[in-house]
Amino acid sequence: MIHHIAIATEDPKTLKEFYMQIPGLDFEKDHVLPDGNLRSSWFLAGSTRIMIEKENVPKAPHALIFSANTKEEKERLDSLFGNSYVQKTEYSRYFLDPDGNRLGFSSFPEPWN
Repeated sequence: MIHHIAIATEDPKTLKEFYMQIPGLDFEKDHVLPDGNLRSSWFLAGSTRIMIEKENVPKAPHALIFSANTKEEKERLDSLFGNSYVQKTEYSRYFLDPDGNRLGFSSFPEPWN
């Protein structure tokens, strides 16, 4: 069972603002450093947590893929991110976050269209 997925970034504030736009992600909480700067932000994707964390040498997963199951969800995603897609397949759409990490939405086992 996955406890959480950590995404490292040099700029957690910018990445948090970006991830706040992702449908299906619910903001949970922030943690701050002793100097008051943002250390990490936690989101829930269903029962899985995603943490955006301050790191001087960021490392991220190859791709973080969310579900897109209904026609309405796909239309909303296309309107939000359609101009940003870097790759499209029969089932998935991929784009990049501000740090260049690959994100996507998948409708598998049903085709996107």
